[in-house]
Amino acid sequence: MLHKIFLAAFCIILISSKCFAVEPSEKLIFEKNSLYQYIQVIEDTVKKERYVRNQKKEYTQGGIYVNAPDKLLFEFTQMGFISLAFLDRDPKDVLFVGLGAGAMPKYFTGRYPDTVIDIAEIDPDMLSVAQKYFYFKENERMKVHVADGRLFVKRTKKKYDWIILDAYQNDSIPFHLTTFEFLKEVKSRLKDGGVVVANITSPYRNKFFDSMVMTYKKAFPHVAIFKGKKSANFIFMATTSKNRDKDSVEVRARKIQSSRKFDIDLEDIASRYEPSEAYEWGGAKVLTDDFAPVNLYQYQKSGAQ
Repeated sequence: MLHKIFLAAFCIILISSKCFAVEPSEKLIFEKNSLYQYIQVIEDTVKKERYVRNQKKEYTQGGIYVNAPDKLLFEFTQMGFISLAFLDRDPKDVLFVGLGAGAMPKYFTGRYPDTVIDIAEIDPDMLSVAQKYFYFKENERMKVHVADGRLFVKRTKKKYDWIILDAYQNDSIPFHLTTFEFLKEVKSRLKDGGVVVANITSPYRNKFFDSMVMTYKKAFPHVAIFKGKKSANFIFMATTSKNRDKDSVEVRARKIQSSRKFDIDLEDIASRYEPSEAYEWGGAKVLTDDFAPVNLYQYQKSGAQ
């Protein structure tokens, strides 16, 4: 037993590629234990795809087609763009909280080249990986700020039309980016009629899913949810403006897809529109800064559910 414990500890400390094996068709091209996470870049030589992962092989933070790096590889990155259909205008100022492989901001700026984009990414090593292995480039209208997303939101004086929350580390969101207090800060950075969109993993992986639904509903008057077909991801769309119904979202999605030449099926994503009430559970605890995950776990175990 002791030697098994030692081996597990050894794997964790060294973050060895031998501990985290890849498929026969996959090639490890980079790995690093950064200050914030373990980063692994993998290339599938058969599928011609490249991924950024952590040590949990089943969860991929982003990726590209090697021969078509400007296309969106993963469904969760495609789904987030449906939130544009809730805007009554083209976005002029945009904030991404979390960079990952940089696929979403790169794709977006290709269709909205006049938009000013800020990206808050806490890990400078992730920025380097996105630049070197995933062809992400800053430009005069798209700038990365190496900063914690919450601190950036708190300190910036700027307001945005569209805010994208996609700050996954491993297969979860840092807890301080899920709380009611944080979402209030995000809401304060929205222009009138602005939209917030968040990428959330399924209840199967995310034991705080029900609480996240209730937290978004407390922070925003209008919340819609979209479920992935191929992935375990959900998209939460939140706004303070007048809510759009499913029909109007589908109409707007068709217009955006045509006018901005999206090569993803926004209309199909729009068809998955569900009101947040479909996922509402009154027994879920709203996430707050003074109610940590361990408290939530104890609350659930106590029989409050």
